[in-house]
Amino acid sequence: LIKDLNKQLEQLNVQSVLADKTKNIIKDENINGTQVRLQKVQDLSPKDLRKLVDAGKKELGDGIVVVFANKDEKVGLAVGVTENLTNKYDAVKFAKLGSEIIGGKGGGGRKDFAQAGGQDLNKIDEALEKLKTLI
Repeated sequence: LIKDLNKQLEQLNVQSVLADKTKNIIKDENINGTQVRLQKVQDLSPKDLRKLVDAGKKELGDGIVVVFANKDEKVGLAVGVTENLTNKYDAVKFAKLGSEIIGGKGGGGRKDFAQAGGQDLNKIDEALEKLKTLI
């Protein structure tokens, strides 16, 4: 019962953060013919990133989703690449580059989904700009 309630509370927290446009900033861009969603979320645990990436991939249909989330002085990064683009783009490369900039080490996953972490909240915008150069 407690486990279920914690899960419900977690889902409500995610929903409230996503509904708050000051904490959830989404920018969709077309970069060199590829649809890209860049998203920054405050007060969201890095473990919730996968849900956002999956939702973004579903909404875009084709494209790349990059999400940065920060909470408690930690930064999480998740990158998703839709299946039809994995021959051209590798989510792991994006995660590793982003992680270097935000003061993390490594990052990993698969071609269609990768995650990384770091500590430097002030470098999120710099990391987003740098990641665009991979597209």
